[in-house]
Amino acid sequence: MIGVGLLFIFVAGVAFLGFIIGAFFKKIKITKILPLMLIGLLAGPALHLVNTGANSTIANIVPVVSALAISFILFDAGLNVNIFRLGKVIGRATAFTFALAAVTGIVISVAAYFVFGWNLFESFIFGFALSGPSSAVVPTLLKSLKVKTELNDTLLYESVVTDSLQLVIPILLLQFMLTSNLTVVGALDSLLASVFGAVILGAVLAVLWLYLLRSFEDYSKSYSWMLTITMVLATYGIAYQLNLSTAIAIFTFSIVFANLGMITLKVERPSEVTKTPALRSVVNVFIMQHLHMGNSIRLIKDYQKEIEFFTSTFFFVYIGLLFTSTGLTPMMIGAAIVIVVLMILLRYLFMPMLKGYMPSDPADNKLTMKLMSLNVPRGLSPAIVATLPLAAGIAIPGFLNQIFLVILFSNAASTIGVFVFYKAAPQKAAAANTAKK
Repeated sequence: MIGVGLLFIFVAGVAFLGFIIGAFFKKIKITKILPLMLIGLLAGPALHLVNTGANSTIANIVPVVSALAISFILFDAGLNVNIFRLGKVIGRATAFTFALAAVTGIVISVAAYFVFGWNLFESFIFGFALSGPSSAVVPTLLKSLKVKTELNDTLLYESVVTDSLQLVIPILLLQFMLTSNLTVVGALDSLLASVFGAVILGAVLAVLWLYLLRSFEDYSKSYSWMLTITMVLATYGIAYQLNLSTAIAIFTFSIVFANLGMITLKVERPSEVTKTPALRSVVNVFIMQHLHMGNSIRLIKDYQKEIEFFTSTFFFVYIGLLFTSTGLTPMMIGAAIVIVVLMILLRYLFMPMLKGYMPSDPADNKLTMKLMSLNVPRGLSPAIVATLPLAAGIAIPGFLNQIFLVILFSNAASTIGVFVFYKAAPQKAAAANTAKK
């Protein structure tokens, strides 16, 4: 087992490697996800520098690491979303998200049913655990791509919503397997309550937190980031205890916190009050006097960049550490590759739904279609679902390994695919310019 000294060296080494890999990959326009996962694979399953067995500390802290990754990465993502921009795309984004997630989940489930010989419940738990891109991965991927703001917001929204669906739907299906008391209507009620309850919780806590920070501004401004992070963790904890979607609660909290806290409204002079609707005037005054925290939020955003780097770096290494080769077969590897190909094809078929957010130039449009079709990386939610059946006392042969293989190959496909298309883009542009001359 690795000693304390070597553990400290390993942690420092991962941080430095994360910085070097991130800086290098930013130049060649791809993400650092795959290399970091491979570092985890080498340190754990391959070289056994870190004990990652079933009863190891690494395996036992999955819920804690998952919670921290969701909290920090989604908080950072939400801080940089303009709620007014999101409002412009939310209708089309919702239609795209739910249609693609439903079809992807069903197709993978049917394939799993015939290939692995699992029953319908087990197959659909597997399929919907892998029905959408990861909210812990997509923000990192989008930072490496230059796409329209509307498309960026849509894909970020999609990742957060599907991350929740990938947890909620498999959990409901698992409950169906364990009890006969749950009905379809009850399952839908639970899903809607989980999502809308999380939105309300996140928004209420954000307003409350802004009010408290502003009320004690002279003292809180020196500790605004640390205090806010504690509130982010509290939001996760409250949502978890109430069986609400933790991802949506955190994302809503950060969007409301950043947008409402930085909004600048006109506060009417006494002579203008009669010309302004009374309610709007009161709301404007209340927001500017009790919720506006522009300087503190800008400071929080600066700090959060560093924490997001640290969190995402170690999260992807951690995913690699969790992988196990026990019971691995060529058929499982082939099945994982086929599943990833299906994910890419389905995304490509659904991308025309976002046609209005694509570049007008045909060449750029084609490249963007290919890049967005490769936005298939799976991560946090399926990794959690992979452990749920066993924790409930249900043994599904190959279930956990198959999910981890799809996580690995989907991230590989995204990373390598983005690199290939970005590398080819300048050559195609040069050829097109030459043809014009």
